[in-house]
Amino acid sequence: MTFIKDYKNDQNLEHDIQKLLKNGVSQDDIYVLAHDDNHTQELAHRTRANTLQLAQDEGFDQKGDELRSKLEEAGVTEEGAEQYEAMLDQGKILLIVRGERDLDDLLQ
Repeated sequence: MTFIKDYKNDQNLEHDIQKLLKNGVSQDDIYVLAHDDNHTQELAHRTRANTLQLAQDEGFDQKGDELRSKLEEAGVTEEGAEQYEAMLDQGKILLIVRGERDLDDLLQ
């Protein structure tokens, strides 16, 4: 199961990552994704979260194709990946947590 939550700003995302870590979620299971690669790397560095890497570089022509592929490799359905990619297009940031924990109550 993959948990995903979208954010409008970095501060709320960083707060929730700290909350996850304090509640026993492994740093290895926490990922961040923004539309811009530099923003993703900056967030990952600041929060010590991971970034989604593709198993193999497929030389994408468009950024959206790359983002959807990363989401699908993280366990998101094709339809879900399209919806999340649209959120990224709007400037939102995604927190992605891999694992079997239900995090809805913790991150309200």
